[in-house]
Amino acid sequence: MKQTEFTPQEAYARLASYCAQAERSPSDLRRRMQRLQLSEELQAELLVRLECEGFVSGERFARAFVHDKHRFNGWGPRRLEHELRRHGIASSVIAAALGELEDEERAEDEEPRVLQLLRSKQRSLPAGLEHRKAYDRLMRFGLYRGYDYEELREAITQLLDTDEPDWEED
Repeated sequence: MKQTEFTPQEAYARLASYCAQAERSPSDLRRRMQRLQLSEELQAELLVRLECEGFVSGERFARAFVHDKHRFNGWGPRRLEHELRRHGIASSVIAAALGELEDEERAEDEEPRVLQLLRSKQRSLPAGLEHRKAYDRLMRFGLYRGYDYEELREAITQLLDTDEPDWEED
C-alpha cells in the first residue's frame, strides 16, 4: 500500500473537515493524525491550531457527549464518566459536564430517566417472571447503564411496587 505524504496545509484541511462533521475529542484527533502518519511536531502544531480556531474542544465535546449519550442511549453518570476518561477528558471537565446534566435533570418535570429506562426494560421481561429474578435483571441492566446502586434500588422497588425485598433465605 502506498504511503501518502500530506503537506501541513492538506493535513490541516483534512482534520478541520473531520472536526466539522461531528464533535471530536482531542484524543480522537490524535488518533486520526497518527493514522495519517503525521510527525509528532506537526501533530502538536495542528492540535493547538485546531483548538485555537475552535474546531476541537474537550469541554464542548464532554458536554455534547454527556447530553447525547444520556438522552439517546440512557447512560448513567458512572458510565458517562468512564467513557469520557477513555476519551482522555480531564476530571474537572468531566465533573462540570456531569454537573450540568444533573442541573438539566432537576429542571425537567418528567419522571427520572432511570425510571423510564427500567419501565421500558420491565416490559421486555417475560410475563410471570419471579419477583427476585425481575429485580435482579433490572438491577443488572441499570448497573450496566451506569446508574448508582441506591438510585436503582429505589427505582426498582418503586417500579415493582413492593417494599424492600426479603431474600435472605438463599
